[in-house]
Amino acid sequence: MSGEALRHFVLYELQLVALSIFVLLYAVKIWQLARLSAPRELPPARGNLTRAVASSYATVLLPWRMESTRKSWGHWLAFMLYHLGIFVAITATFTIPFVPGVMTASVRWISAVSVLCAFLAGLFKLGWRVLRPEMRLISTPDDYFSLIALQIWFVVAIPAILLEAPRWLLAYFIITALLLIYVPLSKISHYVYWFFSRYLFGMRYGRRGVA
Repeated sequence: MSGEALRHFVLYELQLVALSIFVLLYAVKIWQLARLSAPRELPPARGNLTRAVASSYATVLLPWRMESTRKSWGHWLAFMLYHLGIFVAITATFTIPFVPGVMTASVRWISAVSVLCAFLAGLFKLGWRVLRPEMRLISTPDDYFSLIALQIWFVVAIPAILLEAPRWLLAYFIITALLLIYVPLSKISHYVYWFFSRYLFGMRYGRRGVA
């Protein structure tokens, strides 16, 4: 296989296969979650459920709403930078092969800086997990592997996005494909539970008229 053929396979076919597996695994996971029975609230609703659910989801953007983030804005900032960088790195795997015109010099620089910030936030998260005894106690090998794997992904993504050099792009897209298959099977998939938990949280406290 020639270099150009390999590049086309990795950026298109491999990426689409990995994405299809990703979607299939998450469809099964979401179907399993949706089948679980929600806890019943017997008293009649006293609040605005729609507003309560919306408020529950908005809490992630309002650090002063929760005691944990209100007392430690640094953790909230690391959380936001980390997940923003992940979003940018994932988005680039679609824009680079399918809409390359979007990746202007300015967009590439902004994307690379966002991923760099995510990498620095990842170092903070990894250090926090390693140095804090209580965090080491509840950490599993999957926690460490996931953090380190994403750090490696960030390191490769920065020059791939910024320079679009063939070798960096190959490494970037191969790691992305592997992560797409791995993530639904790992603890990184916790964000799916977040959507369900925030909805149930808003419904419960909205029904009681306290949210």
